[in-house]
Amino acid sequence: MSTLDRTWWHKQWRHLRLWRRFFAQAVVRETHFRAHFLTTLLVGLVQLGLGIVPTLLLFGFTAEVHGWSRAEVIALVGVFQIVTGLMATFIAPNLTRMTTYLTEGELDSVLLRPVSSQFYLTLRWINVAELTNVASGIVVLVIGLVQADLSPGPGQVVQAVVLVGTGLVLLTAVWSAMSFLAFWLQSVNGIGYVFLSLVEAGRYPLVFFPVAVRTFLTFAFPVAFATTFPVRALAGDLGWGTVAVGVGLAIVAMLLVRLVWRRGLLTYSSASS
Repeated sequence: MSTLDRTWWHKQWRHLRLWRRFFAQAVVRETHFRAHFLTTLLVGLVQLGLGIVPTLLLFGFTAEVHGWSRAEVIALVGVFQIVTGLMATFIAPNLTRMTTYLTEGELDSVLLRPVSSQFYLTLRWINVAELTNVASGIVVLVIGLVQADLSPGPGQVVQAVVLVGTGLVLLTAVWSAMSFLAFWLQSVNGIGYVFLSLVEAGRYPLVFFPVAVRTFLTFAFPVAFATTFPVRALAGDLGWGTVAVGVGLAIVAMLLVRLVWRRGLLTYSSASS
């Protein structure tokens, strides 16, 4: 292994250790605010229930819609809850602070740290309480799979997990790029609401939408990779080609976001000076 390779791996290991420290600090903070934990759990359960109600109403009149049964849509709601729970845990607490970082001079201190500033601003804060929504989503997913009489094999599970991972990376890249517009727009507080509104489309199967919207939700705002495609993988209706496309898009998205971040830094002038 060359010196360059060892340096690269050393940096990745350092970032991993730093992230583990962030997570430990978040757990400690959460133990001091148990009411917040319980409130988040209650709100998550209410949101999950409200998300299932439209499905129950729709399938009260038909057994199948565009090839999707009620049980499969319930499984999709579970995956959606897992994905949004993970984003609310690890991504939202950071990207919603972007305007504050830029307008109040907090980015200055971040740039002085011996760590990637993009990594720090994207993953520094963790809301552990939101993991309860991930747990409830897993329960709903299992219920949906059981009701649909689906028994995915190891390969199908791997496909689903990889697709959820690539979907999370893609959505994070989109939200990051939108948030990094703060370098030029100064304030992007409303962008988070726009992003979360668009994510709601992932609660429903991709085939429920017109063709133009399907294309948008697959390539421009790729929520389909995080919700619809993993469920189709668990049902055995998806090949490895789609997984490969998702991984490829995730790599391209990360490179593009990195480029946007670096261009933004070139335009940044300290708000504290």
